[in-house]
Amino acid sequence: MKSLHEKLGGENQSDDLPPLETVSLNFKDLTWERNYKAAMRDGNLRQVRTAFIIGIVLNTIIAPQDYFTLPEHSGSIALIRGLGVNGLFVLLLALSFVDFWRTRWPALIFVGAVGYTVFQALTNVYSGMERPVDTGFILMVFIVYALFPLFYIQAVTTALACTACFLVITSFAAFGGTGSGAAVTSIMLIISANIVGFFALRRLELMRRRAFARSVIIDQERNKVRELLDRILPATVAQRLREGNVHNTERLPDVAVLFADLQDFTTLAASCEPEETLTLLSDVFEKFDELVLKHGVEKIKTIGDAYMVAAGAPPGAKSGVRDIAALACDMVRAVEGMKRPDGAALGIRIGISSGPLIAGVVGDSRFLYDLWGDPVNTASRMETTGECGRIQVTHDVVDALGDNYTFEARGEIEVKGKGRMQTWWLTSPTNAVAAAE
Repeated sequence: MKSLHEKLGGENQSDDLPPLETVSLNFKDLTWERNYKAAMRDGNLRQVRTAFIIGIVLNTIIAPQDYFTLPEHSGSIALIRGLGVNGLFVLLLALSFVDFWRTRWPALIFVGAVGYTVFQALTNVYSGMERPVDTGFILMVFIVYALFPLFYIQAVTTALACTACFLVITSFAAFGGTGSGAAVTSIMLIISANIVGFFALRRLELMRRRAFARSVIIDQERNKVRELLDRILPATVAQRLREGNVHNTERLPDVAVLFADLQDFTTLAASCEPEETLTLLSDVFEKFDELVLKHGVEKIKTIGDAYMVAAGAPPGAKSGVRDIAALACDMVRAVEGMKRPDGAALGIRIGISSGPLIAGVVGDSRFLYDLWGDPVNTASRMETTGECGRIQVTHDVVDALGDNYTFEARGEIEVKGKGRMQTWWLTSPTNAVAAAE
C-alpha cells in the first residue's frame, strides 16, 4: 500500500508544468531539460534532412534565374549556387546519417546557414546589381528562427551570426555604390527581420516546451492509470480492456478457489483502535500478496478480512490446484508467530474447492474481476466451517492433488446450500513435493 501511494503520488501532487528559465527558456530541472533536448534531437532529425533536401531543390531551381538575370558573373554565380552551395547541402545531408552527427545536427544547420549567407553576401558583391539583394537573406533569417527545429539559444546564435556575416560583407563591398538611404533601409529590414523572428521564436519555443511537458505529464498519468488497472485486474484482462474489448466474461473448465479468513477478526476490530486493526490487516495482506506472486496464482479480491485467490483464471493462466495448495500451506506458516494488538496469537482459516465456473469483469466505473459458480461458494463454506490454523478441502481437491499432499479425513459436515458433505484437512505436502518447493 505504501509503494502504491508513492508511485501514484499524494493528493497534494501538483500537475503544474515545470518552471522555465526566464532568459534561456531552459527547464530549471536539469532532468527535464536533458529529456527535452534528447526528444528534440531524436524526433527532428527527419525534419532537418527534409530542410536540406528542400534547400537543394530550391537552389537548383534558382540557379538558372541567376544565370539569366544577374548583370555580372552570372554564369559563375549560378555554377557556385548549383554546385558549390548544393554540394555543401548534400555533404551536410550525408553527415546527418553518420552516427556522430545524428544528435549534433544543430551544428550542421549552423554550417549550412553560414555557408549560404556567405554565398548570398558575395553574390551582392560580384553580381553587379545596383542595389544589394536582401530578400533572400531575410527569408533565410525567418527560416532559421521559425522553421528549423533548433533550440532557442541555437537559433538565436545562428541567426545573429549569419546576420553579422551578411552585413559585414555586404556593407563594405556592396553598399558603397548605393545611396546611404538604401543601405540604411536594407540594414533596418534585416534587423527588423531578426527582431520579429526573435519574438516569434520565443513564442514558438514556449509552445514546444509546454507541449513537451504536457505530453510527458499525460504519459505519466496514463502509466499511473495503467499500473492501477494492472493492480486491480489480472494483467491479461487489463490489457484486453485497454484494447477496447469490453466482453470479458468466460466459462472456465477447471479453477481452484481459495478463501482465507482471520480468526475472530470481527471481534478484534470492535475492541481495538482502527489504526491498529488496519495496520495488522495491511501487514497480513502484504505477506499474502508476496506469496501470491511467488506461486503464480491470481488474487481476486479482499472482502473485509477475507482473502480470495484463484488458480486457472483468467484464461491462459498456467497455475493450478497444486499452486493453490502450496500457497495455502505458506499462508498458514506466514501468520505463525504474528500477534494481534491484544497480544493473542493470530489465527487463520482456509478453504479450497475446485471445478468449472464463470469469470469476468463487472462494473463500468469501478472494475472488478470476479468469479461465479459452485466452486466459489463451496470454497467460502470450506473456510467458514473450518478450524483455526487448518486448510479444509473438498473431494475434487483431494483427487486433483493425489499423492502430492497428505490429507486427514474430517468426515461429513453440514454445509449451507449443499447439505451433508465429506471434507478433508490438507495437512502437508509429501516429501517429494516439499523438496521440490
